[in-house]
Amino acid sequence: MVFLKNRTLNLGFPALVSQGSLALWGVISILIARQLSDDAYAAYALARSIEMFSGMLGGGFVLQALLKLGSEKQSRETSIAANTAMLVTLAFSILVSALLLLFGGYLNSFYPEISLDGITPLIALVVITGSLAHIPRNLLLTKLNTSSVMRADLLSFLIRGGIVGWLIMNGTLTGAAQVLKATAAANLGAFILNSWNVRSIFDPAAGVNTKSLKRVLRFAAYSLGTGFAGFVYTRTDILMLGKLAPPEDVAAYSASRALTSMVVMVTAAANMILMPSVSRDWTSGLKKTVLKRSMKAIGIVQLIQLPVVIALVVFPRQIIDLVYHGKYAENWQILAILGGLSLIRPFGSIFSTAGAAMNKPQYSFWCILLSAGVNVSLNIILIPRMGGIGAAWATVAAVVSGAGAVVFLSVKHWKKEGGDLEIHSNS
Repeated sequence: MVFLKNRTLNLGFPALVSQGSLALWGVISILIARQLSDDAYAAYALARSIEMFSGMLGGGFVLQALLKLGSEKQSRETSIAANTAMLVTLAFSILVSALLLLFGGYLNSFYPEISLDGITPLIALVVITGSLAHIPRNLLLTKLNTSSVMRADLLSFLIRGGIVGWLIMNGTLTGAAQVLKATAAANLGAFILNSWNVRSIFDPAAGVNTKSLKRVLRFAAYSLGTGFAGFVYTRTDILMLGKLAPPEDVAAYSASRALTSMVVMVTAAANMILMPSVSRDWTSGLKKTVLKRSMKAIGIVQLIQLPVVIALVVFPRQIIDLVYHGKYAENWQILAILGGLSLIRPFGSIFSTAGAAMNKPQYSFWCILLSAGVNVSLNIILIPRMGGIGAAWATVAAVVSGAGAVVFLSVKHWKKEGGDLEIHSNS
């Protein structure tokens, strides 16, 4: 998805299919909400949030270090760094899973109105199996083996979606425990397939060392900070709407954001390829390619998502009316604003990835902190006056400021390291 048309097809299409499987799971999630009772769905939603947060702490924040460091110029040091990142990921997943098992009772008592009986151990199981599945997955991505990753992602979706879909069709889906068990089974299926495909890449003989451990932890620390800041950034608008606006604004804003989030998968697919590509070029001395690759990725993302964005901006009322059967139609402006913003988001996401690949993961961390600050400040000002539309404009300001900052910092670093000089010398 970066340069040649054949590479666009061979690398980009499988990555897009992988991300598309996540979008399909989003459809099943809607069916889950319709199937479960209010109490059961509240437990599921809470369990899902705990699972996502635990997954990030349980080694998820180390996976970008694996992808970046394992994609560098082929050498023994690169293999050592990849081995170390894999080991650290597994260690954190075991630690967080153990903490969930040890303190699950306290977690249950913290939510007295929502029953989490028997769910905490299953969340721990999902954390462990999720790390096992993603370790070989990211190692495959360091070699740009998106076809193998696609097959494993599809297998994971078929297992989880098949089990949950069957339960829904038979009317036997009763709670979060069944979904978590299906997720663990899907993770194990992906782990087995990914492990088989990665057997020729994995180099256990290279071992690990203290130097690589420091590199991994230093890189992962920024990923963890970015994850925390991103969690605040993506959840703040909903939380503040719930406090400062009527319930119908909360529902309308959430509904519009759900629709616009479907185009995010295109950028995520591009990042799957961009990170290892830029990292390898940067450490191999081919720095002049970085900006060209990044802009090429943005161009392809925009080309793919442009028809959807145009539809969201030009026909927001009709789309909301069609999808939600007449609900939220009066808040069509929110969908139009967030839909148009989809043209700006790829700049921030792509250049955050490029910055991390150029050994500057702190750029993403700094800029998402900036976005979070802008978002919270403007939400306080705009939501009481404009409700969900105010939250949408606050999101626009936050995304534009963060994207502008990370583009500026990344391009400045690229020029400082000689990327522009290499282009001039060859022109």
